[in-house]
Amino acid sequence: MANLDPTYRIDIDDEHGEIHFAVAGYWDRDRMLGFLKELDANATPILMSRNRLRALGDMSELTAQNREVGELISKHLQGAQRAGLERIAIVTDSATVRMQYRRLSEGLDVAFFSSQAEALAWLRDGT
Repeated sequence: MANLDPTYRIDIDDEHGEIHFAVAGYWDRDRMLGFLKELDANATPILMSRNRLRALGDMSELTAQNREVGELISKHLQGAQRAGLERIAIVTDSATVRMQYRRLSEGLDVAFFSSQAEALAWLRDGT
């Protein structure tokens, strides 16, 4: 059985104006709020210098989330789009995670990939 403890990592690629993150496990509301707050804090300098942001999310170890956490993610994505999020590349092989994230990110330019190399190529296409 997979480890369900929620974990994350956030990295910034200043050269390309990207935020890269990895999330794993099963999240509760408070932990997700903490992650989203830290994600915003890391994205703000990019948005201030470029007025746009692209994101790479590694969700290969993430499980589908409950409705409450899903709603937090959806609201965060809507706000991020208003702030300048242009596109998101998601790495996952989970059909369930893809289906949930596709629903939560409706209206955004999101694509799903099996490898980080494919995701980065798409994310940077046309830049």
